[in-house]
Amino acid sequence: MSLTFEALGNLFRKPFTRKYPKEKVPVFRRFRGKLEYHPKKCIGCKKCVAVCPSVAIRFIRKGKIEFNLTQCMQCGLCVDTCPAKAITWSTDFETAGSDREKLVVK
Repeated sequence: MSLTFEALGNLFRKPFTRKYPKEKVPVFRRFRGKLEYHPKKCIGCKKCVAVCPSVAIRFIRKGKIEFNLTQCMQCGLCVDTCPAKAITWSTDFETAGSDREKLVVK
């Protein structure tokens, strides 16, 4: 009997959920989203390549590194070891997709 009253009461309340694609969900300050790479800051020390446990970073030349986000396990070691702060976290969490090329950060 109480279940019926609860169901009827919920019909007249506002929904608690967010309309996600239209309304973006706020993220916390220390959120680990997609990796951002700033090639102008890169000094070519290759410390990020050496410290990456999942081998998701490939060094091409100074100022040119590729991050394969399909292999990245979001550990943050590359962000912590970069002396020039060329690698940072973004607040973008929308990494799902059908095109793998979009998951390679250059």
